[in-house]
Amino acid sequence: NLAVARRPESPALVRTPRQTLPSPLDGRRRALGFVALTLVGLCLLAWLNKGALPAPAEMDPALLAEPRQEPTQREPFEFAHEGRTVRVRPVAEYELWGLVVSHNNIESIADIYHDSSSVDTKDLCVVWGSNLQSGELGRVEFESGPWTCYYRYPQGVRFVGSEMSNNHLVTDSDELRAALDDIRIGDQIHVKGALVDYQLDDWRDFWRRSSRVRTDGGNGACEVLYFEELEVLVSGTPVWYGLFRGSLWLLAAVGGLFLHSIWIDSMRLAKAARPQSALAGPAPDIWPGDDAGPPGSGATRS
Repeated sequence: NLAVARRPESPALVRTPRQTLPSPLDGRRRALGFVALTLVGLCLLAWLNKGALPAPAEMDPALLAEPRQEPTQREPFEFAHEGRTVRVRPVAEYELWGLVVSHNNIESIADIYHDSSSVDTKDLCVVWGSNLQSGELGRVEFESGPWTCYYRYPQGVRFVGSEMSNNHLVTDSDELRAALDDIRIGDQIHVKGALVDYQLDDWRDFWRRSSRVRTDGGNGACEVLYFEELEVLVSGTPVWYGLFRGSLWLLAAVGGLFLHSIWIDSMRLAKAARPQSALAGPAPDIWPGDDAGPPGSGATRS
């Protein structure tokens, strides 16, 4: 009789079936989706309400006054900006109290003339006087282009065009430039300095000239103000501006967390799908084609 010893079973590589891991991340992503939808709603609500113009009772009484313009004794001067020379010719002392109703957007593709390095960056469109007492200011639409402030209103609305100005603001102070950058629609402001004409050193014979009166219109009607003081008397809709900015930041954070959760799940699934050792089942009694089996297999004859 032939007695054959069983060859030791050898491990074989097998793959686990494709699977979906039950994960608490699924519930977390659902929660993140709910939070994202909520933030989108808050962002939209804040966008609709930020910059709303105040009612007449909310106006600072100082804004009812006309701008103050007086002769100046200042001499022409120069200052350096971004490696260029800015030549300035003062034409009048000037002080303004007003409500910001519009400003240009240097980050918009529609404004190719301004950026953060421009000597004149944010232009402020401002109204004052009886326009703030009529109760109809909310029916006037304002819009700023790169150099111009446009306004329109329905027939019958009381609006005085000579109690509005578009102001090109120039300064050599980094602190004042930062303060100007923070001005928003709805702010009630006080600004003081001098009306000026100015020229950059590569403009040849061209000077950007300031208007000297408030009753003009069209090209050349804007005030060019070299400002030395800028104060926000009353901030416009600070809660809505804060909610809008905060909801945008939180939306970005939620998006990052959502993508991170997807990455974690993909790593776990990839790890679970890797080949691993497992018993492949019974091995054959003898090696095919070899009655005695391989050396050391333990096969014997009797």
